[in-house]
Amino acid sequence: MINRYNFKKRANKMSCLEDEISNIVDAFGINDKLNEIKISEVWKECVGESISRFALPTGIKNHKLMVSVENSVWRFELNNHKEEIIKKINEHLQTVKNKKLIKDIVFV
Repeated sequence: MINRYNFKKRANKMSCLEDEISNIVDAFGINDKLNEIKISEVWKECVGESISRFALPTGIKNHKLMVSVENSVWRFELNNHKEEIIKKINEHLQTVKNKKLIKDIVFV
């Protein structure tokens, strides 16, 4: 693994611990995995219990949430509610910088 975080550069500067942890998480590329875990924790709350039985988040790539859906009927129905689901997920996962974590959902 290539270390993209320069520890020596930061050694002489005072900074906020939260900022440093965020920089390290970004540098090592584990931010998406952490966000996947957060989404799986709030998924049932965002879509409801009945939908969560037939659709499960499987990953994030380029701000797109991949969701595995049981069949084409659920895929069609969830596509109709895509914007609402994106809004709820982003509300639950507000970041410090207020960026939208999820910009699109792909139902597969």
